Amino acid sequence: MKAVLKTLAVTSLLVLTSSLAMAADWEGGDAAKGQKIFNKCKACHTLDPAGTNGIGPDLYGVLGRTAGTKADYTYSAAMKAKGAGGLVWNEEALFQYLEKPQAYVPGTNMSFPGLKKPEDRKDLIAYLETASKK
Repeated sequence: MKAVLKTLAVTSLLVLTSSLAMAADWEGGDAAKGQKIFNKCKACHTLDPAGTNGIGPDLYGVLGRTAGTKADYTYSAAMKAKGAGGLVWNEEALFQYLEKPQAYVPGTNMSFPGLKKPEDRKDLIAYLETASKK
């Protein structure tokens, strides 16, 4: 019995540790730096409280939005399918998507190659979160 409890305790600790490490991957961004990084996004995306779309969907309030559901925007079938499958844009999902969008959502219309530096992705997410509260 002691061996089983010890195994459960170790397993629980490993799960908790890996969860904390995963959360740390996208936390701690600098919104001011993210605003500068957003300049790369402006060619296609807006960050408009009125919801005006550009070539890509408006990103105001993207955190918490189900993928492929922004009103008045025509998404790829791949992005709609991701949303129908339960993808909601939270910090972790955006962190992964922004690294290489085509790999995260194969068939997406987004041609941007991605942000390779984790710090850039963290900063951009912090900016999107902050700017969506204005």
